[in-house]
Amino acid sequence: MSGVVDAGYQSIKNFGGQQTNQVGQNGARTSTFKFNGTEDLGGGQSANFQFEVQPSYIAGNGNAYNATVAAGTTAPIANGSTQGTNQASAQSGLVGKGQSFVGLKDAKYGEVQFGTINTATFGAFAAVSHLGTGVGTGYGSGNTFGDITRVESSLAYKSPSIAGFDFSVLKGTNNDSQFGVASSTATGVTLRRPRVLDLGIGYTNGPLAVKFGRLESTATANEGAAGSYKNGLKTTTQLLGAAYDAGVAKVALATGSIKNDATDTTHVVDNKLTVAAVTVPFGANRVIAQYGTNAANGNSISYNTGLKAKTTGLAFERDLSKRTYVYVRYEKTDLAAFAASGYIVNGAAVAASSTTAAVGWGSTDPQRTVTTVGLSHAF
Repeated sequence: MSGVVDAGYQSIKNFGGQQTNQVGQNGARTSTFKFNGTEDLGGGQSANFQFEVQPSYIAGNGNAYNATVAAGTTAPIANGSTQGTNQASAQSGLVGKGQSFVGLKDAKYGEVQFGTINTATFGAFAAVSHLGTGVGTGYGSGNTFGDITRVESSLAYKSPSIAGFDFSVLKGTNNDSQFGVASSTATGVTLRRPRVLDLGIGYTNGPLAVKFGRLESTATANEGAAGSYKNGLKTTTQLLGAAYDAGVAKVALATGSIKNDATDTTHVVDNKLTVAAVTVPFGANRVIAQYGTNAANGNSISYNTGLKAKTTGLAFERDLSKRTYVYVRYEKTDLAAFAASGYIVNGAAVAASSTTAAVGWGSTDPQRTVTTVGLSHAF
């Protein structure tokens, strides 16, 4: 058993004049419990497993940041507006939330895994992000970078390292059907799970590491209404990253893209991604700077074409032991490239600047800053 416990005080200044002060977790590292096991089968073969849980340490009653109401109902929020209708979650396979799998490994031929598995495309991001996926990175849903971390209902092959090179293939099985009992009230929700293909290539030689990932996600045939652009839409995310440890400093750089094959005139996505990071260690301390962008192109109602979403992150970390450190992190994110209507301020979508510019922010400044002081402990 191993894991991370990470939490701290956070001060968040959001667009629309929102100010939030809270104790939040995962400022530097994702809080997680991992249960791992392995059995030597002989002949260079072994069976192994991992079950990862990512619990909340700040919400003992299960209510972390949002009001908890029954699915399909509405509830008032602090400013008197109405909270949007909650939808029942269909992702029943993500009970553990983290990376979980069972695998069979051969020293010569590599490893096969079945479960909820991290993508090689995320591995390319992780190789260059000196701030992980925490404050300062812009990683995650609604941020500069989307969430490409892992795929449920997937199987993967991972090769051994050969002269510093390795490769991987991950396939996520889609789902667009449901079996139920006519007399039951639980005939419930159809899992609209996309079909995923993720390819990865890596090279490691001493202080140099290079990673490439290509993730294709194809929506199920019934993901949208009949005739919708979502029916069978394929979205491809690519990322090429390199990291070098020069001793006195660690540097990293990545470039990539997000594209889809939409054929209509309002949903074409053709975005460019960049990440740059540097870490300077001195004694038990580290200073880290990171910058990432998502430049919007194409012709999509989800983006402001010609603009960039940008995240700047700064951090100071000090080791208290080999497993524990304290940190101060600062993040500034400009979300001007994204659709204003995708964000909620005081219970309502951000108002568009005009009816013809449905993705515009109008008079709202689309910037958010986060300052956090925290403690991160590994066990």
